[in-house]
Amino acid sequence: MNKIGVTQAIYTSDMDSLACNIAYTELLNLEGKNATAYVPKDPAHTVTKEIKSWDFKYETEPSKENLQDLDFVLVDTTDPHTFPKFVKEEKIIEIYDHHVGYEDYWIKKLGDRAKIETIGSCATLIWEEFKKRGFGEKISQTSAKMLYAAIISNTLNFKASITSHRDVEAFQEISIIADMPKGWVEKYFIDQEEYIYQNPRQAILDDIKIIEFPNMGTKFTIGQIELWESKKFVNDYKPLIKEVLDNFDHKKWFFNAPCISMGKTYVLTENEEIRNILENNFGFIFKNEIGESDKLIERKEFVKVFLEL
Repeated sequence: MNKIGVTQAIYTSDMDSLACNIAYTELLNLEGKNATAYVPKDPAHTVTKEIKSWDFKYETEPSKENLQDLDFVLVDTTDPHTFPKFVKEEKIIEIYDHHVGYEDYWIKKLGDRAKIETIGSCATLIWEEFKKRGFGEKISQTSAKMLYAAIISNTLNFKASITSHRDVEAFQEISIIADMPKGWVEKYFIDQEEYIYQNPRQAILDDIKIIEFPNMGTKFTIGQIELWESKKFVNDYKPLIKEVLDNFDHKKWFFNAPCISMGKTYVLTENEEIRNILENNFGFIFKNEIGESDKLIERKEFVKVFLEL
């Protein structure tokens, strides 16, 4: 039996990706398989200092000796452009994701081993696998806590429009095992905010994706930071955001900043084409390059609409 490497996108190591990686590796090992989590990039700001102190382990990449006999499971991504270089497509045996764009390709290639569904958090899919395969009661508290945090993070505390009843149900079930202290959710977002203001440049760099849109014949660079209070960040760091995204040498960019406390989303872009798309399809109202929407919108929701233009 081949060993299994569970891994994620090379560009972004957010809370959802990391939690899915760690927890699914645990599930495979509970089933008697030999699995290792590979996290190719340091965790982003959504993985707070507290979470980093929890008891979980991963490796950065497999050794050359292990690579030959290694199959792969990808979590929280389906885009081959984001896969780590050590992943060979023919060695992929499963995919779990909630992003759109490559569903048909992977379902054709992997059949029911490609579990790609539009829900708030990929962590919900992983928890559902624990239950389906009879290990819901055997999950470690660490993995439960990580899935708990991932669902909170990716649904923006259940305020994101992409949140589904399955995310809510998964969170309620995991909460019993995770046993988090009262007030932890607000503390989680405030801890992120403190880190971001101490390291604004790195925080911006932590979550940038370059996404190709074949239907439009172009690529967009999309940065994202979710904050308890994001309007101030976008206004205060507008020059820095521009500088960081301009360095990707691709003028079609925008920066997305959902504001969790107010239930609004702020975007920054200098590109007229992107601004027009955001105004016409999402109702953003722009002033001085900053757009405002009266609902929470995540990057994956923008991508879904852009692919359908």
